[in-house]
Amino acid sequence: MIPSLNHYYVARLTLETATPLSITAGGTDGVFDTVLVRDVNGLPTLPGSAVAGVLRHLFWELFTEEDMHQVFGFQQQDTGAFSKLQVSWGYIQDSHGQPIEGLRYGNIQDPLLQAALAEREFPVHRDQVRISHRGVIDQRGKFDRTVLPAGYRFSVELVLWSAINSDPYWQQVLALLKHPLFRLGGNTHAGLGALKLIKAHTGHFDLTDTKQRDAFTRLARSIGSTQGLTALVPKTIDVAKEERFVTAILHLTPRDFWRIGQGEHPNQIDLNGKFADILPKLEKRVVWENNIGKFTAANLLVPASSVKGALAHRVAFHANCRAGRWATVDKLTNYAKEDDPEIRELFGFAGHDNSMAVGRVGRVLLNDAFVAFTPNDIQIMMHNAVDRFTGGVREHMLFSEELVWHKPIEMQIIIDTQGIGATARDALQLALQDLCQGRLSLGSGMAKGHGLFTGTVTWSDGGQFIPNIVAPNTKRAAS
Repeated sequence: MIPSLNHYYVARLTLETATPLSITAGGTDGVFDTVLVRDVNGLPTLPGSAVAGVLRHLFWELFTEEDMHQVFGFQQQDTGAFSKLQVSWGYIQDSHGQPIEGLRYGNIQDPLLQAALAEREFPVHRDQVRISHRGVIDQRGKFDRTVLPAGYRFSVELVLWSAINSDPYWQQVLALLKHPLFRLGGNTHAGLGALKLIKAHTGHFDLTDTKQRDAFTRLARSIGSTQGLTALVPKTIDVAKEERFVTAILHLTPRDFWRIGQGEHPNQIDLNGKFADILPKLEKRVVWENNIGKFTAANLLVPASSVKGALAHRVAFHANCRAGRWATVDKLTNYAKEDDPEIRELFGFAGHDNSMAVGRVGRVLLNDAFVAFTPNDIQIMMHNAVDRFTGGVREHMLFSEELVWHKPIEMQIIIDTQGIGATARDALQLALQDLCQGRLSLGSGMAKGHGLFTGTVTWSDGGQFIPNIVAPNTKRAAS
């Protein structure tokens, strides 16, 4: 303890992965392009540097640089200061909510932990492709990303050393845990890495006071112990959610069939006893009931990237129409979707090595969606392979596809409204209208009429930034 910092603030937290998490170790295992960061037991973990880095960045955005230096420290040439905030690594919890601390010597019988260990050999992963400067697939850039399924819980401890009683920095740090941009790992703007604060127990000890110092010494070392701490209801935390953030729920009802992604697990067999060749993407999640965690049956996965990509292309179309940027031979030859200012405002852009341009993340975030289903919701459709040269049917090339019938999709959208101009906002509204009114398809089979939806979008601000969108043939409710 530094004598001038005699106030000890501590919070022991339970964080849940609201969407799948992908904090990678920066290497490959020879089969998959990325592997998750794991602890000494081989279990997934949250690096303390990852948590501290995200908190520091959000603190910098919301408050002043001087405040950030006071809390997180800094180094400028020969001067600097240490961080007054200490962040532990995140310890994964078993199915009873107990964090796994220390070496277990392979003696792990818990079903959730066994599944996490098994994913070292057979990880849950997402197939991805690199996007070119034109906003379309670069066929030379296929890769995969390993993820931890949604619903796993972690224990994290935050400690702040302070010189004053009732330090306002402490409440500001706790508020960041409820911030919309508190996300960890990769692809956080494409549906991954969202965290949910489940429980928080806090304490404050003045180490110059004998009684409080004795209470401090009685604190258990285990991060899972809350003895001597006070339960803090997450809803009562002063959320650092500025008015610039609006959220919405996108409700989509399919007109007929849809399929998004390519899966590996068949659900139906045809009349000949054969599994389909093309399958929807499925993924399990962990759900908690009475503080007991267990896996759900596999759900249909709707990656946020699949919806975000379709919206980005339609936004570019509407923005160019409204701005009068029409196609010419030169633009068709040299067009890059990122050149559209509205795309930069909404969906960000990458920096270029050969220029001084600095990239920026997007202001539109979507979370992955999961859809529960039964085998009766899956139908098999037969197809004939078509010869690309003659346009005729190829003999002995019959194949089948599993399609989802009439299962609705619900997805969360978060928008940082700061820096979004009127043209970009209007283009996004028109793109969402197209999606909700059956003019923009998702997934495969667009040419066959699949992937078309009707739906609604309802915003948290009551439609002040973007008006609430209603499905066709429905009337807007009176305000």
